[in-house]
Amino acid sequence: MGKELLLEIGTEEIPAAFLPKAMQDLEEMGRREFAACRLAHGAIRSLATPRRLCLVVGDLAERQEDLEVEKMGPARKAAFDAQGQPTKAALGFARGQGVELGDVGTVVTEKGEYLCVRKTIAGEPTEALLPEILPRLILGLPFKKSMRWSDLDIRFARPIRWLLALYGGRVVPFTLGNVRSGNLTQGHRFMSPEAFAVQDFADYLARTKERCVIVDPAERKAVIRQETRRAAAQVSGRALEDEALLEQVVFLTEYPTVVCGSFDRDYLRLPQEV
Repeated sequence: MGKELLLEIGTEEIPAAFLPKAMQDLEEMGRREFAACRLAHGAIRSLATPRRLCLVVGDLAERQEDLEVEKMGPARKAAFDAQGQPTKAALGFARGQGVELGDVGTVVTEKGEYLCVRKTIAGEPTEALLPEILPRLILGLPFKKSMRWSDLDIRFARPIRWLLALYGGRVVPFTLGNVRSGNLTQGHRFMSPEAFAVQDFADYLARTKERCVIVDPAERKAVIRQETRRAAAQVSGRALEDEALLEQVVFLTEYPTVVCGSFDRDYLRLPQEV
């Protein structure tokens, strides 16, 4: 059984147009990284608000899969003399691979028979790999435009202000620029700006919502759609829903609230000439 990985990149406000692609890239790059590192995993999900990008990976293996490797050596005819005694080529190959000559096998190829050594490289613990994987994943995210800030030699869509990184509830330690990862995130910039700790993804969703942040864009979209229809109905109207506009608004806010506005009737009157 694996453990849950939770990563949140806390930033200054990222342009709304950047976020849908950033979510997709974060998922796809995460899959590629874990595959390259031989780490089995379950479902991968990305979430985003203007101030945060989040990746959650279920059932991430606790260590790499072992790797079977085959090292080719000299041709067999060059490895043994006419009397069947090993030559310097055979002895040097065994020594270079750190094995006894008796552990050296052979493999038949189109070019003939060659010496070979088959090894099993034990996988490393995931906790030892994540401090290298996560910074690479974050800084590898492509944006239409990125920026540097302060005197730091890193680039991102907007300045990174905090990093939440938990594997199995434990902090994955790494540093990007001048920000150290931890178990802290932040609530809404104005309504609940204090930092607070979380334990896992479920706890993260619950605690951020308590602090006026709905991390899931699908949930924010549903709230906007439902509340817009309700507000329109209260004035005997009907919402004119523009999907492109709705998609944009979803990524402009962390905690959407719908308000039905109105104009004073005096401002709705037109001169007779008009």
